[in-house]
Amino acid sequence: MTRESASEGDWKGEHHVRLRGDGVGTIAGRARSSTTRARALAERAINAPQAMKARKAEAMILEMMPARKWLSCTAISRLIGAGDDRKTRARLDRLARDGKIKCKREVGIRGFVYLFCKLS
Repeated sequence: MTRESASEGDWKGEHHVRLRGDGVGTIAGRARSSTTRARALAERAINAPQAMKARKAEAMILEMMPARKWLSCTAISRLIGAGDDRKTRARLDRLARDGKIKCKREVGIRGFVYLFCKLS
């Protein structure tokens, strides 16, 4: 490719080569702006199976949890029929951080116990 044809904008495969002064810049054929790329990543994250399953578990917790009654993580896990307390605890922590439920820590027989209460 000659300097004249490169500056005129010949396409070569997926890339477009332009000469600007002394430097050569390569621009991808399907370039996106940064906002479009961020939006695409956000949509991908929302549609991720793990995120959808987590939001479903959070909705189930809020639906089945009695109002103004303090329950432990294990009790809530049994209430919703989840097999793993760790994932339930992560969902409860997120709900508490979002302000949808309250959390308090008390001393139990084997150490600290975290209790959760649904806001009415």
